[in-house]
Amino acid sequence: LDNSIVVVENISRLQGEQPNKNIKRQAISGTAEVGPAIVAATLSFLALFVPFLLVPGMTSLLFRELILVIAGIVVISLLVAVAMTPMLATLFLGQQSGRRETTRFERFFDRVAEGYGWILERAVRRRWAVVMLFIAMLSLAGWLLGRVGGEFLPMVDDGRVMVKVMLPTGASVSETDRVLQQIEQRIADDPLIESAFSLAGGRVQGLYTYEVANEGQIDIQLIPKSQRPVSTRQYVAGLQPTVAQVPAPGGRIMARQMPIKGIHGLRAADLMVEVRGQDMETLSDLAQRTADIMSGLGQLTNVSISMDMTKPEYQVKVDRTRAAELGVSVEDISRMLRSLVGGAVVSRYREAGEYHDIRLVIPENRLTSHHQIENLVVSGTAGNAIRVRDVATIGEAVGPLEIIRQNQVRQVTVEANAAGVDLAGAVANLRRELDDLEIPVGYEFGFGGQAELMADMRQAVMAVLAFAVFFAFIVLTVQFNSVKLPALILGSAPFCLAGLVFGLYLTGLAFGATVLIAILVVIALNVNDGVLLMTFAEELHQKQGLSPTEAVVRAAKIRLRPRLMTTITTMIGFVPLALNLGEGADMLQPMAIGAIGGLITEALVALFFMPCLYALSTRNSRRARRVRPRARPTEPVEVLAVP
Repeated sequence: LDNSIVVVENISRLQGEQPNKNIKRQAISGTAEVGPAIVAATLSFLALFVPFLLVPGMTSLLFRELILVIAGIVVISLLVAVAMTPMLATLFLGQQSGRRETTRFERFFDRVAEGYGWILERAVRRRWAVVMLFIAMLSLAGWLLGRVGGEFLPMVDDGRVMVKVMLPTGASVSETDRVLQQIEQRIADDPLIESAFSLAGGRVQGLYTYEVANEGQIDIQLIPKSQRPVSTRQYVAGLQPTVAQVPAPGGRIMARQMPIKGIHGLRAADLMVEVRGQDMETLSDLAQRTADIMSGLGQLTNVSISMDMTKPEYQVKVDRTRAAELGVSVEDISRMLRSLVGGAVVSRYREAGEYHDIRLVIPENRLTSHHQIENLVVSGTAGNAIRVRDVATIGEAVGPLEIIRQNQVRQVTVEANAAGVDLAGAVANLRRELDDLEIPVGYEFGFGGQAELMADMRQAVMAVLAFAVFFAFIVLTVQFNSVKLPALILGSAPFCLAGLVFGLYLTGLAFGATVLIAILVVIALNVNDGVLLMTFAEELHQKQGLSPTEAVVRAAKIRLRPRLMTTITTMIGFVPLALNLGEGADMLQPMAIGAIGGLITEALVALFFMPCLYALSTRNSRRARRVRPRARPTEPVEVLAVP
């Protein structure tokens, strides 16, 4: 659309300046005049988006198809603009026999262009003041960026809520079901609930269902968004006090909004702190202290520790001195106990071509108390029989239900969800608190969940922008055969992004992965406007001899209409997404708001800041030159040789 707008506007302008000229020639010359500019703008657009395909990570995977579609559309739009649009212009604009009467809108826009030219002339004269004003705007945006929330992907207001019940280890399915029934009774008369599904004695992870007697959950589907007065997040905030009143001795009941399906990192909690080390008691202590810190922040809810220290067990503590006196080692005792309790493979047999182990085990009724374990007999190195109680003491204790390792290092995870607040801010506050926490040598903290995805996204953003700007700079350098003009165009891009920050800050939306698309759109349109302006200004300056100020003001006035049309049409395209009217539009609303805000400042940058930069840089490199009249030929003078 942008390329066709530029071509049609240029053909229409030439037709107005030369009404008696053949329309076909005007279409050809008009397209040829702006052809190099739109080719350079299109190639720069592709250079900005294609690096997305080269960066690994979740962010690239999410938008790979979108980038490919955009790249294909842009290439086709260029072909349409240079091949089909001129032909259609000859059909619809028609041949004029004389200067036609201008319409009311054209007269209005002419007055706007004249007023813009008058303002721009004075702005260029005070170019340093304009530059400082835009620098102040960029500084304000940088200050506000730290106050804009951060997230990986916005939560979709799809009405899916999950109530999770986790009772102590050893609880039966009937006990879990009893707690779920009490929750169901409290929410049964809620008019906002469309349907609910309960699962007692298990949990669902992806496509798999696991049998866990002490766990259960209720999946709630709310009525459509258009029919309820609250969002899903607000409903969850109101549901948490309700489920907290249900008695669950020794257990936990949590309510949270269900994450987006199909994205692995979003299936977990919003924030996961991974505590790594070797000793389980130390890990348990650090995890509990971390959970206390997270609960004290006031920004996180549903704080829980993955390690369940409720599994009953017997701990055997060997007296090494006594064991050495009796001729048995700790390894021997451990191996014998493992064989007696867990059984030992003593032989194998073959049946129907398959081998089966024969395992010798002690009957379970002989291992029901610690006294029976104390009386187990192990063999010493001399073949003597030794009872366990002679070399060890046995005590009752509790231990972890499971031990999770990552890279052979034990790990305990502390999970929490954002309580409707800025996740990036909560992570930053938690990092500061954990930095002040003294931890033993050999132990460390890591972050997972959305916090990890956000960190990967920031790295992807920096990599994508670096590649994109580099490729766009190469394309523009080849187009202009100069380094100065590409540097001016791309150097003004950060000022365009100030409006993106303003838009997110004023609407209270967070900076997420979808905003990266808005950044690229704003930079691409800035490059497009810059190419149109700089190409024509440089042509007027070099070929017609106008001063830099006169050239850039005249070029800005002539190219005002297509630049405004492309900016306005792009902004209008984002309005439906910004209004968040349809189902699932929540994910793209930050992108639309950021794009609209960025396009507003991009228009100001293209209209005022970029001409001032051109006047500043060109004035220092080339003095204003005007076309000088040719010197009149003088009469030949006869020179006489004097002897």
